[in-house]
Amino acid sequence: MTDPTDWEKLQIDEPFVRDVMAIDRTVMANERTFLAFWRTALTMFIAGLTFIQFFAGTVFQVIGWIFIPTGIAVFIQGVRIYRRMRRVIQRAEETVEDESQKNSGAKA
Repeated sequence: MTDPTDWEKLQIDEPFVRDVMAIDRTVMANERTFLAFWRTALTMFIAGLTFIQFFAGTVFQVIGWIFIPTGIAVFIQGVRIYRRMRRVIQRAEETVEDESQKNSGAKA
């Protein structure tokens, strides 16, 4: 008779583990996306201030005044997308948890 490996001793439901890990990756991807929006918004805002402060031409002033509200709009959109995705992730976590409880109750 063969000795069971450590993985066989754990008797982990493989689809459950896969789902949990996928959710964790999605959480991290959502955070990275939010930080990318934040970085882009901050860059646009600072660029707008720089154009206004350091360049005298009218064209540069206009570009600066366009960059500032655009940076703010990018940040607001990033926050909206982050929050919407976070709600989706929380629902997925609840679903996986419910399925896990159903499966563990059925095995008992």
